[in-house]
Amino acid sequence: MAVELTVLGSGSAGNATLLSYADTNVLIDIGLSCREVSRRLERMDVNPESISAIMITHAHGDHTRGARVFARRHGVPVYTTNGVWDEWGVTDIPTAYSLDLDTLVDLSGLRFMPFEISHDASETLGFRIVTPEGIIGYATDVGVMTSDLIESFRDCNVLVVESNHATELLRVSPYAQSTRERIAGDSGHLSNEALAEFIELHLGPNVRCLVLAHLSRVNNVPELADVSCREALAACGRSDVEVVLTSQDSPAKTIDLGVLLPTMPAFSVGTRQTALPFH
Repeated sequence: MAVELTVLGSGSAGNATLLSYADTNVLIDIGLSCREVSRRLERMDVNPESISAIMITHAHGDHTRGARVFARRHGVPVYTTNGVWDEWGVTDIPTAYSLDLDTLVDLSGLRFMPFEISHDASETLGFRIVTPEGIIGYATDVGVMTSDLIESFRDCNVLVVESNHATELLRVSPYAQSTRERIAGDSGHLSNEALAEFIELHLGPNVRCLVLAHLSRVNNVPELADVSCREALAACGRSDVEVVLTSQDSPAKTIDLGVLLPTMPAFSVGTRQTALPFH
């Protein structure tokens, strides 16, 4: 049974990712409207009624915009931490569960471990997702690559990671100075250059695919993000890593972990695990 990951859309106007295994379909964030995320799922021959769970990374609108309506319309349980629930302030989702940081939750074979990352929400989550066909690291809003984030990504096979802006384009951006400073700060968004530095210094040996997320329409160009990433990979001799660009307007290429990683890795141990209700 294939484990497949598709970024349905990523950027400041809305983020959503589909992770599928057997009969389990999990959406990570729904920052697109309910109508739009449903349209994109249907284009992939995925019935919105088949969504098993929604994971929310943080309360900003570009990650939550359609989540409440989608969850209510399709009866989908929503998972996030108490800190995110408190900031989001949504209280009428019929099935809502609280996650604990650094604690695994098993959703029918997809094992999510949420951890906190640096971004200017009250709490922002990254995920380390252990699947039967590989380990996925997920962090789309990252102010800075902390030592904890680097360690969480170290043994992953696929990374979905932010490549938000080019430093020089941000410097001459039409945005207000305060906005530019926020984006460039340690609680803002990760630049192409910062991602390249992470790749050259800290990319784990098991990584086989980098999915570049949350590209700015104003302060980045897809070709720049792509070249910056590929040059960093070349500098550290990593010709074995595929690069996938995401878009705000349409789903990115689907990553089939079984094709990417023909040998199934052993599940990692040593972290707490909890079993929440799952439908």
